[in-house]
Amino acid sequence: MATISPTTSSVAPLPVELLRLICDAADRSDLYSIALSNKTWNEIATPALYSTIDLQVFHAIYLCVRSLASAPARNAMRRDLAGFVETLSLRDPDSWAGMSTFYGKLLSVIGRRLAHALPRMWRLRSITYRIGVADTVPLFTTLVSGAFQYIREVDLELYCPYPLMGALEADSEVSPVAVGVKGLTTLKLYWSGDAYRSTYKSFMSSLLKANYRTLRKLTVLPDHGPLQPALQSISSFPALKELEAPVYILSMPAFEDTSRIRRLTVEWWDVVELASTTLPNLEEVACTPEQLREFLPEDAQHRRPISTVMLDQVRYERTRSGGEFQCEEHEAAHGWDDVLCPALHRLRFSAASLARLGVAAEELSVSALLDLLPLLENLEYLLIVLQNTPRREQLSGVARLLGSMPRLHTFLLSDGLSRTIGNGCPFEFADSEDFQRLILDDYDLYSSSLRRLAFTTEFEWERREDGWHPWGHIVPDREIVSDGEDESSMDEDQGGEWAGPSPDTLSP
Repeated sequence: MATISPTTSSVAPLPVELLRLICDAADRSDLYSIALSNKTWNEIATPALYSTIDLQVFHAIYLCVRSLASAPARNAMRRDLAGFVETLSLRDPDSWAGMSTFYGKLLSVIGRRLAHALPRMWRLRSITYRIGVADTVPLFTTLVSGAFQYIREVDLELYCPYPLMGALEADSEVSPVAVGVKGLTTLKLYWSGDAYRSTYKSFMSSLLKANYRTLRKLTVLPDHGPLQPALQSISSFPALKELEAPVYILSMPAFEDTSRIRRLTVEWWDVVELASTTLPNLEEVACTPEQLREFLPEDAQHRRPISTVMLDQVRYERTRSGGEFQCEEHEAAHGWDDVLCPALHRLRFSAASLARLGVAAEELSVSALLDLLPLLENLEYLLIVLQNTPRREQLSGVARLLGSMPRLHTFLLSDGLSRTIGNGCPFEFADSEDFQRLILDDYDLYSSSLRRLAFTTEFEWERREDGWHPWGHIVPDREIVSDGEDESSMDEDQGGEWAGPSPDTLSP
């Protein structure tokens, strides 16, 4: 068994395997300190730090991709950092709300650097790339080349530039592209711009046709047009469990059998008209309140076992926009009495108890939740995105209902609506830990099952053995000091030795 002698003589040499076990057990935040402690720990901790990269803050993405693109000969210990990456997720979580801090020139730099680093990520298993880079053809070319024998998940946002005036491309027959990627379990394609150009249609269609037998998750948005020829040539998706696509896609022959699909996400503009035999085993749905009625008809002979409902596709995130949602009007959230309660009462026609629920509402209504309480008895997760700041009495009123939800372990209030289509700012008490601790005292009186709480998207509360602890505070984005790549060539970017991983590089 190999051993490495630490630089501090007061500590006995430890086996390499034990050092790796320590790194595997450490929290990610602790790995930064471990990696910076000395050369030995840096050598052991760096692969663990770079194996999973999940970033959604611009300066962190910029610095991280710069490190990944750096030539191994220029790095400390001559390491190829890109070769450690197994999961890569780069997202702009605020672009949907027009609040992005990602900007053009440096985005192009990130795109060029990633195109340079990606071929060296031979361990890559999963990639999510949604940061608005315009030219994604080099990225797509590398992904389908077959260089990644382990890759199983591809999640891409494609911006397909429109051709210049006078250079319009004829709508020609799509020529297949040789695809070396086989066995994908997840394929998510979001696009904007001219996705009908033959280059993009060829890449997307060929990737889908090469992997349809193994796909468990498929996203095709905003429409299926560029992929229509490929979809028409596919007989079925035998392994598909999750689908995010226009609902009319279900009428295509490839979706004649929908019995395996468990999760469906529907866009707000879709008109949902389903046969009673369609999606018979659907368990999770993300849709509008109006669409929910179509999934749970009163007179259906077969009731779908829907146990998770995310109305308006609400999602909680600790970001500037506070998560994501889709409201038809984009001006106001729904009222409880006129929209939300009538739609949610349809859940009594589900074959399963409700376990997870998310809604977007104008305000926090204790009376509405009391009215819905018979449907919430087995609830485990509750997310409410609000347009108006809840009052103290409303927050305390909800606490009194928790005793009737003995399985509820997560309760999240989001100020996403307030930040984006409301008054443009977080809740009034968003930064006040003292105020929120008073509410936590109320909640502790009625619930012993809660483990995760949030009263804003600024930060969350986690229940540990010694009580509630705040965590995950939003870190303001930092100004990026260009290193010259946006004015010069790639070679300039690779000058200088990098000492090792730092919190600025990989922390969100």
